[in-house]
Amino acid sequence: MGLNQSVPRTVALDEKTRTNLLLWPVEEIETLRLNATELSDITIETGSVFHVPLRQADQLDIEASFRLDASAITALNEADIGYNCSSSGGAASRGALGPFGLIVLASSDRCGEQTAVYFYVSRGLDGALQTSFCQDESRSSRARDVTKRVVGSTVPVLDGEALSIRVLVDHSIVQSFAMGGRCTVTSRVYPMEAIYEAAGVYLFNNATNSSVMAERLVVHEMDSAPNEIITDDKYLHFE
Repeated sequence: MGLNQSVPRTVALDEKTRTNLLLWPVEEIETLRLNATELSDITIETGSVFHVPLRQADQLDIEASFRLDASAITALNEADIGYNCSSSGGAASRGALGPFGLIVLASSDRCGEQTAVYFYVSRGLDGALQTSFCQDESRSSRARDVTKRVVGSTVPVLDGEALSIRVLVDHSIVQSFAMGGRCTVTSRVYPMEAIYEAAGVYLFNNATNSSVMAERLVVHEMDSAPNEIITDDKYLHFE
């Protein structure tokens, strides 16, 4: 996309929850979409990954929706008290129903750089399910002089809703939107290896008790946005 900054967003009231604001990329971002890779009904077993075949993976607009195994949710009786993205240990820390989601800006061997965008579902003391949406920067770069955190928060999920995310990847910035924009996370990342053709995208499931179905995955490769300078009588365009 060539923006290398947070994209402009619309703000609207969530008509379903009536308690959340929805933040979503402006629709003009979609004019930068090029070819699309579309996949559906991909089962990701516990502790496994699925490589998404792409020509390039450092400028992307990704939309995905997931569902956990219903029987695994029903069987979960033990409370997972106080799950918190920042203190959780990141995408490598496994629980019964998470983490699972996407790995972007990933080195080809998956042992190097990667940024994980994921859900973690747990059951509280009251028996209700709680869903956290997190972004793990801890392995995003080999560089030692940059801040690398795990960030995110809980996100409301209503009965019957699939767990949906949209992720915008633009070289050194990853912007993620969960559940139609109820929760958003933006990370500055500085990969040294997972760049240009060396970057990859994966679906992953680190849950211990449930497979995950990626019901829908659409990955758009993105064009760079032209910069425009307005003069008195014309626009000047720079690629």
